[in-house]
Amino acid sequence: MVAPVAPESLALPSPPWLLQGLGELTLAIHFLFMNVALGGTLLAAVYAVKGKARHLEAGFGLARALPFAMAYAIAFGVAPLLFVQVLYGRFFYTAAILIAPLFLAIVAALILAYSAIYFLAWRWDALKWGRLVALAVVFISLCYVGFVQANLFTLMCRPNLFRGMYLARPGGFQLNGGEATLLPRLLHFALGAIAIASLFVAMQGLRKLRLAPEQGRWQYRSGATWFAGSTVANMAIGLWWLFGLPREEWSLFMGRDLWATIIFAGAIFFAVTALVLVHLAIGSPRPRRIFILAASAAVLTVVGMVFMRATLREAELRPFYDAAAAPVSTQWGAAALFGVIFIAALVLMTYLARLAIRAFPPPEGPPLGSGGYRFKNTG
Repeated sequence: MVAPVAPESLALPSPPWLLQGLGELTLAIHFLFMNVALGGTLLAAVYAVKGKARHLEAGFGLARALPFAMAYAIAFGVAPLLFVQVLYGRFFYTAAILIAPLFLAIVAALILAYSAIYFLAWRWDALKWGRLVALAVVFISLCYVGFVQANLFTLMCRPNLFRGMYLARPGGFQLNGGEATLLPRLLHFALGAIAIASLFVAMQGLRKLRLAPEQGRWQYRSGATWFAGSTVANMAIGLWWLFGLPREEWSLFMGRDLWATIIFAGAIFFAVTALVLVHLAIGSPRPRRIFILAASAAVLTVVGMVFMRATLREAELRPFYDAAAAPVSTQWGAAALFGVIFIAALVLMTYLARLAIRAFPPPEGPPLGSGGYRFKNTG
């Protein structure tokens, strides 16, 4: 076994538990918004292909929300990336160097996706079949980002591969193609994105129930159906990912480690709870409260998966480095400043989200054939 890296080489600016907790919290928020962006792009494409007025209205609602979801996903994606670099910098940066050109191209992919999203939301009615082109650009760009990130974060947990990969190709353009869990990991995130985005579709349907009950009921049931199907499929993919790991890693979640087992059981519990509640809400005359509970359970499932991911990373890196054993030179001033800025950002972004929701009130009448509703004049 490779000897652990001496942790005394660089002191952490805050206790490891604080850095890890903040990193996982911001990562969970990032995943929620990124799931809406990625899954929403795919669902909008499906609705655009079906082409009926109710489908186009649901697709238009998604297209209109994508710029906000993308902006929030990027804003909340910076913090967890920084926390990973603080905790596991030597592994993160080495893996990033090995795939450097592909990693740097993420910036261009995000700019391309961002541009296409805004163009799509602005010109949805006029684009017609061009909607699919714009949606394809967004989807492929975001899939590229996810693919490279998955390679990076799996590679950083395999330090034993670093030297050989660098000597074989020091110029970069490498991928962690030998990782057995790479494909199920990617599929797991993709299906999770569809599930969260479908909850957003259902939420938009609930907002329309009072003024456009027919469209609202159909859209809610459509979102709920997509959520149920993608969640059930994702459970199977998740088990594929889990049991594709080496035995000493997957057994952590099967009783070998109490904390890891509790997290795994909790994530499964909340996923099943969300499924049951969504099913109950479909047949309920007043589905709003049940849906809120279902969405809350889905969010807790995402949080549980994030902590499972962190637990797995710690186990994979423990033969080489243990963050909990690293020396700490706490900079409480910097930590307090981060806390103040983070809370202020949450307040500001919540305020902006409320303004955005108010700017698009529920529809007054039936959907138009072009995919847009007549909205009431709010002055």
